[in-house]
Amino acid sequence: MLCERETELRAVADALDTAAARGSSLTVVTGAWGAGRTELLDHLPRLAEQRGARVLRADAARPEREFPYGVVRQLLEPALAGAASRERWLGADAEAVRTVLAEEAPAPEDGAHPRLLRELRALTARMAADQPLLIAVDDAHWADEASLRWLAYLARRPTARPVTVVLTLADGDPEAGTPLVRDLLAAAGRTLRLRPLSPRGTRALVERSFGEPADDAFVRACHEAAGGSPMVTAAIAHTLRRAGLRPVAECGERAARVSPPDLRERLALRLEQLPSPLPEFARAMAVLGDQAEPELLARLAELDAVGCRAAERALRALGLIRRRPGSPVPVFAHPVVRDAAEETATVEEQQRLHSRAAVLLLRAGHPAEQIAARLMATSPSAPSDAAWTVTVLRAAADAALDRGAPEDAVRFLRRALQEASPDGEDRAVVLVDLAGAERITDPWTAARHISQAVPLLPSAEQRAAALLRVSPLVFDTAPPQTVGLFREVFAALDPGRAASGAGREVALRLEARVRCAQPVAPGRLADSVRRLRELGPEPGLGTGAQRELVTVLLHDAVAAGGIAREEAVRLARQVLEREPALPELSYTALPLLAVTLVVADDLTDLAAWLETLLARAVRQRAVVSQVITGTELALVRLRSGDVAGALPLALEARRLAGEQWEADPAADLALAAVAVETMDAQLCDRLLAQDSGSAYGDLTDVRRGVAHRMLRGVRAFQRRDDATALDHFLACGRRLEREGRRNTVLGPWRTWAALAHRRLDDVRAAEELMREECERARAWGAPAELGRALRVHGTLAGGERGRGLLREAVDVLRVSHHRLELARALVRLGGLEAREGRPRAAELLREGAALADACGLPALSARARTLLGGPAPDPVRGLSPVQLTVARMVARGLPNGAIAGELGVSRRAVEKNLTAVYRKLAVRGRSELAGALRASGCG
Repeated sequence: MLCERETELRAVADALDTAAARGSSLTVVTGAWGAGRTELLDHLPRLAEQRGARVLRADAARPEREFPYGVVRQLLEPALAGAASRERWLGADAEAVRTVLAEEAPAPEDGAHPRLLRELRALTARMAADQPLLIAVDDAHWADEASLRWLAYLARRPTARPVTVVLTLADGDPEAGTPLVRDLLAAAGRTLRLRPLSPRGTRALVERSFGEPADDAFVRACHEAAGGSPMVTAAIAHTLRRAGLRPVAECGERAARVSPPDLRERLALRLEQLPSPLPEFARAMAVLGDQAEPELLARLAELDAVGCRAAERALRALGLIRRRPGSPVPVFAHPVVRDAAEETATVEEQQRLHSRAAVLLLRAGHPAEQIAARLMATSPSAPSDAAWTVTVLRAAADAALDRGAPEDAVRFLRRALQEASPDGEDRAVVLVDLAGAERITDPWTAARHISQAVPLLPSAEQRAAALLRVSPLVFDTAPPQTVGLFREVFAALDPGRAASGAGREVALRLEARVRCAQPVAPGRLADSVRRLRELGPEPGLGTGAQRELVTVLLHDAVAAGGIAREEAVRLARQVLEREPALPELSYTALPLLAVTLVVADDLTDLAAWLETLLARAVRQRAVVSQVITGTELALVRLRSGDVAGALPLALEARRLAGEQWEADPAADLALAAVAVETMDAQLCDRLLAQDSGSAYGDLTDVRRGVAHRMLRGVRAFQRRDDATALDHFLACGRRLEREGRRNTVLGPWRTWAALAHRRLDDVRAAEELMREECERARAWGAPAELGRALRVHGTLAGGERGRGLLREAVDVLRVSHHRLELARALVRLGGLEAREGRPRAAELLREGAALADACGLPALSARARTLLGGPAPDPVRGLSPVQLTVARMVARGLPNGAIAGELGVSRRAVEKNLTAVYRKLAVRGRSELAGALRASGCG
């Protein structure tokens, strides 16, 4: 595909026309690598055919330079072979030409060259007398000397016949500077230099390659990446199109990074054909990358300063490298050039270069990550070099963690393991570092590496410090030997060293982890209550270790009901005030602090603290911290009544966990809490389907077992299978009581069981359960739970007693953070007041409807407005334009993948919008969506 070469084609056409009138002429076409010289020659036969000219074409090649008159033979043999005019063209006295054209002809003697040149000129003139000639030679600088001598001879002694000679030369090629090539340039009637494509030319080439219009941003990216080179532009477009991509802005970044394999192979061959030291210089550049400073380049390529500058100038003239403005460091014109340079080196040579580059960078004082990048490409060092290699790789890992690149840190440390001894303390140190990097994204692998490191460490203190790298997140699913290590090492700590200083910090943190690692049971909870009391009314909170231990003890005490709410809130807030919102907290037991505050219904400043923590975790790409913090923030939003804000956070945490690990209990629990709180049938079914066929409810973790039972109970309740629902709710209660969890907030099973009892006409059992629930909620004192218990109790009681309970519920919930529970109580009380014609009913219902809208529960809002006597609001109007578009496409039967492609968004974005649509329209799935849209006139 030839673009923006009209001027050059017209110039060649003019040369053909001029030759027909005035005789032979020579035109030289120059340009950088990839400028389209060969493609221009490929278009010349069309021009020649329009003018009745015969084309003689030859492609010079560097390996064939040693064959005298090789290019001449390429030009003449096809035309002479079998031609009826062959003998007439040759003439009777063309003995030298006949010898050259003969098979396996010997090289002419020096004295024969002048005669040959005259005979070849005469032959050309006789051929042109019959039909105008166009002689085209590509890469003429690679032609053999004899052929070059003849082309120069023909240019200096033009014939009267119409002979047009067009040669191409590569800018910057060392062979283009030889005397014979300079003679050709001096004899040329005109010289045409192919310029880089303009942005408009790039657009034309890209759109022709893709067969569709291209986005401005995509064209701009292609133009910058290819530097206007037609060959590189075409290769980029072809590779991206073959990969199924389109010329849109989102794919522009790929243009700067793609390395077309066909082009890479051609480039590698081209670099290998260049004379030394150009290939060596290019390989050194590829190894050093952004650190290719002139002095380092010269040392790695083994050149002096003059040779280094000459090689750089030659490669720059060829268009293969360039200089950044204001920087002495040369860079490749495109990543494909760098890849091609790497391919020209053998594996052994690449390793040698990378090893030498690492040493040079180290001596020059470069950062550890730059040195480590070269070490990664080498084989394990000799024992004498292993120590400094490990040191550099560990330092590089620390730097990678500081800039938020845990994956790079893991790569560096895994490479360092290859340098470490098989069973020495140095290996343990690397394993501990590796676990510290891995726990950011894969805490289970980190725990396994810590288990390998601990036996190699000499002291209990070192082992304890290593174990603190294990995230409590893995305790539920870690192998028994990992959990056992905590108890063993904690028991082995020296009491004297653990009494003060750093040893005390390690001991306190390890104690907190040991408690977390124990299964939840009455014994653990009771011991935590005892230990918390030992610390006194004002336990020390000055250090992170003290705060971590108090957090664990406080969490267990709240679960056991062994501490007053006011005391729990006071201690929890003191810890929160002292803890900065850093992602590192997610690898300790401190996330339990948020659970304690949620249970206590004291969410002041907690959401802001978690939002800061989540934002920092995202910046650092700390996946574990994102999952844990996102889950906790979802629970806080849910307990604040913000269902619309809680669900996306819980779904995102679950998605991240699913991408990195098979599952995450905390993320599943957050989704389960949302499903139960909102009675979202679709979400309940989705969570239950994930564990179909497994004994989820019988797992050791009481939280997961209770959550699963609650989900099954809610679904049975929705299907009006009340007996089954009651069985599940009562099973939750038995499980919680058996584990010693007496706090009613941890599982509101009594309220659900009471509702099931009422449906089964067992009013006495329902009343007894709600009486007990209210008593426990009053004893704990959290407004959200007491308000919920009073609302359900009032609903079941009815009459004046029920009204009194509902009024108390509203009063209690007004000081709670749980707006959704307040909305339910307001609507329930407002409905009761409306049925009796009380004037306050409208005020209560309007307030409840507004709160329901704010919380993201349109069904509750619609119910309130219906009770007010007005028409129910159209839920479709609550959809955003994007959500409405997605809903209509789903109603047409389009799958999510097709919708994503049509809208130009990710499949994940479609799923998130569709989830919001189901929630806002209160439909269970795709089958009900079309009907809901038709009912609203939007189908």
